[in-house]
This record gives sequence, structure tokens and C-alpha cells, in this order.
Amino acid sequence: MAEEGRQPDRFRVLSIDGGGIRGLIAARVIARLEELISAEAGEERRLADCFHMFAGTSTGGLLALGLTVPDPANPSRPRLSGADLVELYETEGPRIFGDTLHKLLSLGGWIAPKHPEKRLADVLRERFGDARLRDALRELIVTSYDMTEPGPHFFKRWRARESADRDVDMVAVGLSTSAAPTYFPSHGLGGRALVDGGLFAANPAVAAVVEALKRRDDEPRDLSTGDLMLVSLGTGQHETGHSQSQVRRWGRIGWILPRRQDPALIAAFLDGQSDAADHWAEILLNHEPGRAALDLPARGVGPRYFRFQTKLSVSTPLDDARPRALQQLNDAADQLLAEQDKRLREVARRLAHGSPLPD
Repeated sequence: MAEEGRQPDRFRVLSIDGGGIRGLIAARVIARLEELISAEAGEERRLADCFHMFAGTSTGGLLALGLTVPDPANPSRPRLSGADLVELYETEGPRIFGDTLHKLLSLGGWIAPKHPEKRLADVLRERFGDARLRDALRELIVTSYDMTEPGPHFFKRWRARESADRDVDMVAVGLSTSAAPTYFPSHGLGGRALVDGGLFAANPAVAAVVEALKRRDDEPRDLSTGDLMLVSLGTGQHETGHSQSQVRRWGRIGWILPRRQDPALIAAFLDGQSDAADHWAEILLNHEPGRAALDLPARGVGPRYFRFQTKLSVSTPLDDARPRALQQLNDAADQLLAEQDKRLREVARRLAHGSPLPD
């Protein structure tokens, strides 16, 4: 709960996981939230009207950028709605991942990146235009990993506004955060070789909490965990277990060989990070001292941390944008929206009636 005398939900954060084409599920949740908030407020609202900060990794980074990119015709308003982002995945996913010749020449990603950067860059340029990081309508934190240092690299709006050297165009941010190894080439930027932030923060929720707690200059500032409201969106999970008799025999090929799903190594670090961040966020924001930690199904239900995630009945690789896969993702999103309707409405009410955001 908020500290006595302090306004609840002083700082509201939306965090979005990585997951490639599975970002369609998060986009569907975003579109539904915008519908519910607008109905509650009695006027059209976008998520940029409700959250102080957006955090994203990989496909979640693209969604965070999309929600905060300004409209060239009206720079104080967001260019893209949740419905626009759903359309992006459904229509542009096959375009981004559909270069069959490139897949063949790369031997399916074994000797070169599986997909060219150009198709993704073209799609992002069409949606983001020439907008730069400093132009984002709200605070923004997007993860990437620098292979030259090596180490984590964060794109932050406040840093871009503080120093011209930190300001880059949003297309470059999108290409950097989504450059998943073996799927896309690394993105060169300022002497760095940047790849997917999912290498260390597939679920950026805790990174977003830390960034909020560090605020000391711009309002709202000097925040405690009791001042925060964090909404975290997953992109679907399909966890496949492997027995000791199988895993103990794996060498390099065993760990990275696709088995009608993402390679076991990639699935393990993505799912492991996501589940760990979920647990940490629960303890940081929802946990009452002295109470036993909650099991997975009971996490992320408030009062300060809300998590929306769903189990996938079948595995969908990060780059499977075929019609059948998109339909399966939409089916999973339908199930999530139906099962979590009550919590979505609760979140929408708090967002619709939250304190006004600074200009």
C-alpha cells in the first residue's frame, strides 16, 4: 500500500516481455486495455495517457516504442493505437519473417542470421518515421545487449534528452532490442554490436522498477515501492520438460537444435528469466513482510503488481508467422482476455481515474 499521506499509484509502469511474433498476445491485451479505459473514462484514451513509463525487451521493446511514438500531425498524441499494433503483427509478421530464399541461404540460421534486417527496418520506418528516442511521449526504457563491451545496454528517454550522444532514432532502438541471435543480425550503433535484450532481461519488469526508484530530478520523483503500479504483459509460454536421460547427453547441437519449437537453450533462458522476474516483482511490490511467498498462479494480482500471462497449448517459435500460428496466438489471446477480464477491468479503472500525467 502507499505510504500514509502519499498519493497511490504516483508512478505507473507498463512492462512488456520479449517473444518475437508472440508479441501479438501482448498487443491484444494492450488493445483491450485501451478499450476498457476509454469506456471507463467516457472518452478515448491511449496507454500513453495512463502510464508514466514504458519498458520493453525485443518484441516488447517494439510495442513500447509503438505506444510512445508521437504522431507527426499532432506531436502531443501517440501515432499508434493498440489496434494498430495488433494489425502490425498480423499483416507485417509474415513480411518480416517470410524471406524463404534468405532462410535457405542461411541454412535456417546455422551459418548466418535466419532473417535479413532490412524487412524489419522497413516496417519500423513506416510506423515510427523519423521519430527519435528523445521524442517519446513518456519515459521509455528499452533493453539491448552490447557484444563489444560486453554487457547490458539500455535505451532511456531521459538519457537521450540529457545528452545528444544518447539520442538515436527509434528505428535503430527497435532493430537493436529485437536482434535475437541466429534470427537477426546484430545492429551496429556508435561502435557497438547490439543484440536482443532478452539475453539478460526477457522480462524487463524488475529493470523498470529499479529505473523508477532511481528518479531524483523529474516529477514524480523520490519514489518508494508503495508509490508504484506495475502492469506486466507476457507473450505466452509453452514450457517443454526434458528428462535427465535426455539432457545429460546434449552437446552443442542438442542444446541449440530446434525441436518443433525454439531451441532448448533459448527457451530455457527466456522462460527462466521471465519466471524469475515475475517472482522478484511480486516480492518487491505485492509481498507483505512475514507472509509466505505466493505460488505462481497467485502472483501478479495486485495491489501494486499485475501480471498478464498465458500458457500456450502448442509451441510457437519466435519467427513463426504462418496463418495457422497467428490463429493459435489469437486463440490464446482470446482465452487470456476471457479468463482475466475481471482483473483487466480493475486495472482499467485505476488507470482511467489515476492522477494526471505531467505534460
